[in-house]
Amino acid sequence: MSRFEANVFAQPELIARALRAPLPAWMKPPKGRKIFFVGVGTNHHAARIAAWLWSGAGLDARAVHSYDFVSRPYKLSKGDLGIFLSHRGGTKSYTVKAEAMARRAGASTVAVCGAGAVWKGPKRRLETCDLENTGAFTKSFTTTMVWLLRWAGKPALLAPFPRAGASLNWGPDSPKVNADTDLVLLGDGLREWVACETALKLLETAHLRVRAYGLEEFLHGPHISVGKGSLVIGFSTVGETRWDAAHRYLDTIGVPFLDVANADWLAQILWGQRFTVDACRALGIDPDDLRSSEPAYKKALAGL
Repeated sequence: MSRFEANVFAQPELIARALRAPLPAWMKPPKGRKIFFVGVGTNHHAARIAAWLWSGAGLDARAVHSYDFVSRPYKLSKGDLGIFLSHRGGTKSYTVKAEAMARRAGASTVAVCGAGAVWKGPKRRLETCDLENTGAFTKSFTTTMVWLLRWAGKPALLAPFPRAGASLNWGPDSPKVNADTDLVLLGDGLREWVACETALKLLETAHLRVRAYGLEEFLHGPHISVGKGSLVIGFSTVGETRWDAAHRYLDTIGVPFLDVANADWLAQILWGQRFTVDACRALGIDPDDLRSSEPAYKKALAGL
């Protein structure tokens, strides 16, 4: 079993631990404050989902990509709250730079990272789980979401997590894909970021050609780009009627569509991780490698 796969199936227990862990004394719902979630990659997807759910819970939350936060820069004031997501921390990442900028501006900051991450500066930090031992992150995403949604102070937001064990075995069979499959992932609402997170896992580990869109964005224009050789997967909210338009369009042009519908966004995330494991196995690819064994990629990656 790859480390990636082991981490996928370790998540129910890690989630349970995060749910049981005592809350820091300072962790109160930050009502009446402007809140920024900042991250990149998987942490940006976590930021997007957290901001969506916090906003629905009545908090003034938004998500910003780490590079955008640093390069714009965003204007924070005393009393604002910046929540910075970087599993490994370090010294050179844009997320670490963003946190330092926010702190200098007088905003309150919290670092959300893995246990033992190197991240000097923030006075407050949340440690989510042990550091990831492979390049494609899974367990750090789900445990980060536990902590962020506990912080919001709305118990209903935590409902998906106690059933993570069952959710890990839920869903349709993984579709058959090959190296030439044009794979398009769609999601409505916060599920756009479920689609983006699943796409990132498939890109990183299985090296598939994957595109992810919000449902309405796909219907606006990119629908023209699918055709022979395409497979569309929808992470849909049960009862969202705009999917009817996508179904009709894809049926008319003969493009297969797999609907991964569920009222539980976490179950869809876990299905996407399992699909990634299955795709790597079918293609004979080690999901822990991330092309580090290929000389040209190894050299290129060293340059990054």
